[in-house]
Amino acid sequence: MDGVGRFREVLPMLMDPVAFAEAFVSGDAAGGCRVPSRGMERHRATLRSCGVASDARSRPAFAMKAFTTPKKDGRTARLVLDARPLNDAMRRPPSMDLPRLRDFIAEVERHRFAMQCDGVSYFYQFPVDASISRYFGIGMKGCDMLLNVLCMGWSWAPCIAQRASNVLVRDLGLAWVDNFLVLGGTLDEAERNVAVFRKRAQAARVEVRAEGDDALWQVRSRFVCVGVEFDLAAETQRHRLDPAWAERWVDGSGMTAVLSGRATARQFAEVFGGAVWATDILAVPRCHFAALLSFAGRLGGRMVGAAAPVWDEVVDVPPSARRELGALRKIVRENPWVVGGVPEDTGSVLWTDASSRAWAALLEAEGRFVDGRQGVFAGPDADAHINLKEMLAFAEGVVRLCWAPGAQRCRIDNAAVVGAVAKGSSSSYAANRVLSRSLRVAGRRGIVLRPDWVPSGGQLADPYTRRTSLPRFPAQLPLPRSRATPFDLF
Repeated sequence: MDGVGRFREVLPMLMDPVAFAEAFVSGDAAGGCRVPSRGMERHRATLRSCGVASDARSRPAFAMKAFTTPKKDGRTARLVLDARPLNDAMRRPPSMDLPRLRDFIAEVERHRFAMQCDGVSYFYQFPVDASISRYFGIGMKGCDMLLNVLCMGWSWAPCIAQRASNVLVRDLGLAWVDNFLVLGGTLDEAERNVAVFRKRAQAARVEVRAEGDDALWQVRSRFVCVGVEFDLAAETQRHRLDPAWAERWVDGSGMTAVLSGRATARQFAEVFGGAVWATDILAVPRCHFAALLSFAGRLGGRMVGAAAPVWDEVVDVPPSARRELGALRKIVRENPWVVGGVPEDTGSVLWTDASSRAWAALLEAEGRFVDGRQGVFAGPDADAHINLKEMLAFAEGVVRLCWAPGAQRCRIDNAAVVGAVAKGSSSSYAANRVLSRSLRVAGRRGIVLRPDWVPSGGQLADPYTRRTSLPRFPAQLPLPRSRATPFDLF
């Protein structure tokens, strides 16, 4: 069946002991460790009866600590292996091929109907060859156990699961690890794709379950998936945060602690992670929260490689970061719908550039320069890093030249600025402040910025940063630099 023939080919790490051994850094998989688990003995019978694990007949190569975490249904638990010793001994896994959240949302909003389902205990549906299971030992009192299935905690596990999921939904929809979304532009197309997906899952012996017993294989236009609520039935497809998640984040104890100014590092990390998730889904540029990002970066630097007790230490959250978090909290509480689709092009191109001394911005339309601005850096800006000067030039161009609503193409020869504008934030506090001003103005005018990188030799604004006065508008574009003819727009 189409797509299923390649399904098992993405699983050599679980079925081929040679491929598994080649993933070790030293090429020698004989090393190991034994770390006992606490209280896992009471789960021995359950693990054995479910086929998840079996008693080890000899000492495992790696016998590691395991623990359980409750699932969201409140009745069952998830087994997690603390596989850090094994992960440290192996190479880093390849890319998961997990779609970016914004790309995921954009793809969903190109359709009108969807069917959502998830894999039942998905990781447990990937068997591990007996010759490999000795590397997935659980240290226990009395007798260690060996996992017979893919385990959570192993660094390669998410990659294997995601790549297998991508095969199941290829040309039918999208997958987010164990969440499957089968899509269709029409009701008939969606139902046909659902039928093909079910056949693929059966052929691959993957058990899937639709959301809710009464909604088995039901095609919908409004649903919640991966923390996002979609409404594809609206005249223009739209999305927002899952209302239940938004309520928990806004009113959670961690949020209360952080806004009070004193919270544990763990509480701040959980709240900040939710803030990043919310800004992605609600399309709120993160540069508006420069102080919050700056504090999170400093705290994150301290926490890298830190032991668990450090995460429970109380930290003081600065007032500026709390104010920005409070503003985001208000947005999340309102949870507005974000309309999908691509806006119409403005028909113009913004060119911006900066040198060590000056900046220039020009607006091109129909092959001619129709407006422009230039200036000299003064005060603190004169000593700023060139990346910040390029961001200042871009901001001046947006604020002074861009007025028409729609998708505004921008040509910039600085990769750092292009990346910051594209993702809505920078690693620099100062750059975030400047970018925030640009995006606020663009948002009020209904402008969506579309930055593109151009090589320095093709930057048409460059000459006007080097003692060349702006032309009278409208003016013809300059000739390419490779020409011997000197260009002079006067």
